[in-house]
This record gives sequence, C-alpha cells and structure tokens, in this order.
Amino acid sequence: MTLFPNRPVRASRAPWPLRLIAWLPAALLGAVGLAAPLPAQTVAEVQVTPETMTLGIGERQTLFATAYDRQGNIIPNARFTFWSSDTLVAKVGKEGAVVGLNPGLAKIEARVQGREASMAILITGTGPAADTARTVGGAVLTLVPASPTLLPGERLMIEPRAMREDGTPITPGRVSWRSLGPQVAAVDSTGLVIGVAPGRTVIQASSPGGALATASVEVAAGELSLSKIKMTLAPGEVDTLRVLVPGQGNREIRGGIRWQSTDTAVVRVGPTGIVSGRAPGRAEIVASGFGQEGRVAVLVHREPIALVVTPRPAAGQIQLPVRAVRRVTAVAEAADSTPIPEARFSWEVGDTAVLTYDAAKGELTGRALGTTTLTSRLYGFDPVVWKVQVIPGAIGLDRSRVGIGLGDRDSLRAMLLDSNGQPLGQASELQWSSEPAEVVRVSQGGVIDGLRPGRAVVTAVAPWGKSAAADVFVVRDLWLASNRGGGFGIYQIRSAVADTLQPVLADSFGNIQPALSPDRTRIAFSSNRSGSYDLYLMDADGKNPRRLTADPGSEGEPAWTPDGARIVYTATARGEPPQLHALRPDGTPPQALTTGPGGNSAPAVSADGRSLAFVSTRDGNQEIYVMPAEGGGARRITTTDQRESHPRFLPDGDLLFAVERVGRSKGSRVVRLAGTEGAGATVVETDELIGGLAVSRDGRRIAYVIGRLKEGSRGRARFNLLVQPLAAGSAPAALTLRPGEQVVSPSF
Repeated sequence: MTLFPNRPVRASRAPWPLRLIAWLPAALLGAVGLAAPLPAQTVAEVQVTPETMTLGIGERQTLFATAYDRQGNIIPNARFTFWSSDTLVAKVGKEGAVVGLNPGLAKIEARVQGREASMAILITGTGPAADTARTVGGAVLTLVPASPTLLPGERLMIEPRAMREDGTPITPGRVSWRSLGPQVAAVDSTGLVIGVAPGRTVIQASSPGGALATASVEVAAGELSLSKIKMTLAPGEVDTLRVLVPGQGNREIRGGIRWQSTDTAVVRVGPTGIVSGRAPGRAEIVASGFGQEGRVAVLVHREPIALVVTPRPAAGQIQLPVRAVRRVTAVAEAADSTPIPEARFSWEVGDTAVLTYDAAKGELTGRALGTTTLTSRLYGFDPVVWKVQVIPGAIGLDRSRVGIGLGDRDSLRAMLLDSNGQPLGQASELQWSSEPAEVVRVSQGGVIDGLRPGRAVVTAVAPWGKSAAADVFVVRDLWLASNRGGGFGIYQIRSAVADTLQPVLADSFGNIQPALSPDRTRIAFSSNRSGSYDLYLMDADGKNPRRLTADPGSEGEPAWTPDGARIVYTATARGEPPQLHALRPDGTPPQALTTGPGGNSAPAVSADGRSLAFVSTRDGNQEIYVMPAEGGGARRITTTDQRESHPRFLPDGDLLFAVERVGRSKGSRVVRLAGTEGAGATVVETDELIGGLAVSRDGRRIAYVIGRLKEGSRGRARFNLLVQPLAAGSAPAALTLRPGEQVVSPSF
C-alpha cells in the first residue's frame, strides 16, 4: 500500500542492521570493508526502514534512517531531524522512536543536509492506552463492528452507537464518515463500507457533538466455501446453506451472494441460502459472488410413510454394560415398504457422560453407570425415545500373552469389555496376583517384574467379581542351538553372564534355528521330529510344540516380521534350489516369495517390516539381495567375489552381514551398510569363519559363532560364541562353552 506516492521509500542496501551501522566508528567501518567518510562528506541520499508502519494507540516502534554519499557509502555520523505531519496522530522522538496517539494517518520524515526520506504510519484504534472510542462533551461514540474483515467488493454496514459516560444510550445524531484509506475501503454517508483492494485502513466516524470513533478495517482476498458439500432432504424439509471464508476463520458472508437451483421442481433456494425439498430427485444449489462459484449436490429422497426401529421402545428399557456396545437402528420406509437409506435422521443422547451413540455405525456405547435416554428424529414423524440403563460389565487385559526379559519390567492394562469382548476403556480398583510368584512379581496397577525364566499366570479381579488373566513368559536374552545334551536342542542364555545355558527344548530330535517372536512369547524353530526338517512353533518355555509345515523337503531359518503376523523362512523342495516362503503363525498355507534358479535363503526382515534381505546365488556367487517383504523384484546390494551370508537388519535400518574371505587368507568379517547402499564398513574381523550372526533387539550388540561343523574323520570342530558391542573400539566377550560343544544359529 503506497500512501505517499510522491515520496517513495527505497529498501535499505546496508548489509547489517542500520542502527548498528550508525554506531560503528570510522576505523571499524574501514576494517569491515565500508569506506570511512570524510569530515565534509556530502549526503546524496536518505533511506528509512521500515517503509510503512502500523501501530495501536500507545504503542511504540523505532524507525531507522541511513545517509549515503554519491558513491553509495554509508555516512555513520549523519545527524537526522525527525518530523511528524500530525502530532495528534503520532509523535516522533529525536532518535526516531514513533508513538501512536490517536487513530489516523500521518507521515514521518527523516531530514539531513537538505535531503529527506519519509514513511507512512497508520494508527489504529487499538492498543494498551485507548480503544476505538473518543469521549467529547460527556458522550462516547463507538462503532460496531470495531475491526471487520472484508473481501474486495464486499459490503458491510457499520453501526454508530453513542452513550453517556454512565452507560445510558443516546442518539448519536447525524454522523460524518471518512475512510483514511479509500484505496483500501470506501465508506458512504450512511456508514456502508465497501472493500476496494487488499490492505488495512481506518474508518472514522464523528458526531455533531465532536465525539470521534474508529473501526480498523482489513480487506483481504480469500477463497469461498459452502458449509456443506452435499445435502439430503425429504419433500417439504428445509435446511440452510452458508457461505464461509476458511482463510478468515470461517467467517460467514451474508451479502453479495446469488443463489440458484438447477432444478426448482426438485429443490428451491431462497436469497439467504434457505433450501427446501420439493419432489424426489437430484439437483444442485449454485452460490456465486465475488468472482467465485460453489455448488452443492442435493438429493431429495422418496417420502417416508413408515418408521421401523430396533429394538422397539415399548419392549422396555435397554440394559447395557459399561463400555459395551449395542445396535440401535431406525429405518424409514416408502409406500411400497422398501427402505429409504437416504432418509436423514438426527440422534440425541440425554446425558453423554452416561451414554454415546455413533449414528454412522448405529451403535450405542455405555460410558458410565446411570440411566438416560436416546432420541431419534425424522422429518414428518414423532420422536422415538429409548430409555437406557448402563450397568457394570466384564473386564479383560490388553494382552493375553506377555513376554519380558529376565530382570525387566512391563505392565498389563485392565479394561472394561463390551458384550463382544472388545476393550473399551480402562478398569480400576482391581486386585492383582501372580502364580507362581517366584517367576513374576505383580504389583497393584498391573506392573510386572520378571524374576526367573519360566511361565506365570497373572490375574486381575474386579470388585464385582469379574476377572481376567494373562500368561507371562520370562526369558533370557540370547537363544541358540547346542549339542550339549547329545543331539541338538534349543537353549537360552544370559549373554552378560558366563555358562548360563538353560535347555528349553532338548530331546532326541534335532531342534535348531530358534527365533523368538517379537512379543517374546513364542519360538519358531526347525526340527527333524517327523523325518525331515520342518518348521515348528512352541511357547517360550518350550511347551506345546506345534508343526507348521509338512511339505516334502525341508524348512528352516525362520524370521519373524516385526508385528509378529508372519514368519519368513527357507523351504527346500526335493531336487530343487531353496526358496523363501512366508506363513502366518496359525499355519495357514504358505506364500512363495521367491522363485527361479540359483537358490534363495537366510531371510531377515527390516525393523519397519517393509524390506527383506536374503542370500542368493542367482548370479553365480553367494551375494546379499533386498526385496519388498511382501515379495517382488529383488535388488543385489553386494558385488564382490567373496561369499556373503547371515544378513541382519539393525533397528535404524542399517544392514549387517558376514563376508567370508577367499584365497589363502581365510577368515571372515562383519560389514555394516548404512541403509542398504554403499560399500559398507567392517565392524568385526576374525581369522576364523563366522558360522552364525545375531543382532540384539536394541541394536547395540551382536553375537556371532566362530567354527563350523565337521564330519567323520575330519575331527571335532572348536566353536566359540562371542558377544560384542557395536560401539567403536569395543572388544568381544566369549561365552563359556563345554569342551567339544557345538553351537549354531544364535538369535536375540
């Protein structure tokens, strides 16, 4: 907004704040690359910042003035004189501090050596020192509204109101109107304001007695919207549409809108947006104004003749447990007894603290003990009223199975349940217990502590006798397969304590490759219990083993998805290369994820569940590939002539894998890729072969096995199990194994 076109204000070219530059001594100005002025340096140009200013009454702001010589150098010792064109509106001090005094428009000038620059200042009727009214001769004049917002072209009537100082209303008399910025908003002799162009201005009104009042008017362009995007009516039913400005706080536009119906035989609309249904059919209501147009689709449905409600109110009050859900519906029917799904019902609950109703689902939900009503209304019919009594209900726990680490803490949350057993809110005043108590300790509030590896049952009992229970499994952090008992069995171990192997499933069958579920309550593993290696699932304490696969060939290397919903594994059919498959823990038919020659094995699922890393020889050498966890195209991420194996994702998405050196220099190293790209960095290097690799759940440690199984005359292999932090400079710690003990497939 240019209020003074004869004195344009140029933007400052100074690279630093002008006020700071004005204080710098000449020597320092030279040091920073600014030319030091000569004593008789002549001013060629003056600039002020900001270009315009808006203040409320009593507010203060400083303007900054800068002088330049003919070469464009700043003159730091220039002495300015400041001047206000209207000291009743705004005054300015010697240092350029401007103070708003009364509503109006003024010009502030900065002068030096005959040169000057000016800025426009608008003082609005708001601020800490005053409001929009001025008292003259005992009368106070105010304007309503005091600070309206308009669209360009929008009209608004401002009403003057006068009263004595004691609050007694009086007639304001003939009021004179004036716009301080007619290029922004104009006003006529009646107080009708018209938005002209975007900006801010002040509308001033004065009474014959000398009382003065102002209204701060903002004109801003904005997109219009209608209060509804579609409407459904019955014949004869009435509703109202409103035009809003979302960018201005959903302000309603009350004038300047032209309303029209595309089919007046179906629906009509009045000049204020009142819509009335006429006859069944479809039409549109069109609202246009201020260069914009909006449309609302209107459906007028068939006329309802009957109303069918379920349950019938005459059957008596509805009894509903706290947090329970029950369907309550109402259906309108036409003359041919067919339903009218478009019929618009309104629903009302007498006390929403006791009861809520979801009209979209037709569901009634109890919230608290008590009695209230549910009312349904349809145009043309008497209201239907149900009486509802909310009573206590059953309870449940947020989990029926919980797994925690030895020495760890977790908590169970007890909830009220609906009639279908669905959780709907937290239960309180419960009594908690654990059996056996030496495995899990439970405190009031459902906080559980793992004391000893095993299974316990934690029970919560409500004051009204209802109870709920959960199985809690306490486990150690590292799992592996060992031949300590003769044949291979599954063991758990505390990685921080030497020689703590505890058997979980060690019998006469070969049990290998344990994979603990994400919730630590189940173990997927491969076992030779039925003549070939198949995939099995058991509880974390080794109980209830259940076979998942029974296909010819062998299955193994299970890996859980992070949500525990699927197990990805390697399946090798007779005479065929290994391929990746996935199935659900309930044993539903497996899904093949890879096909083709070369073989694919050793799957690992990323922490976000989106990616699957695996080993493949499809290109000749044993390399690492990545593909979507649901299956699809695979991307090779290693390109060396060495053998890569054991891919493992870290929680942050980085990928670890083992690399077996080839040639005379035997041994292995563990490489970490940032994401799944790049050359990777070595985190572990050993002169022996790595036969197994695992990553802790928090991503801070790895466990790896050195050694390989040997056959017959080749002698016995020496195995080592090591745990090493991933932090730079960390050293591995070897866990105690028995002489000749062989361990494979570690996993956290």
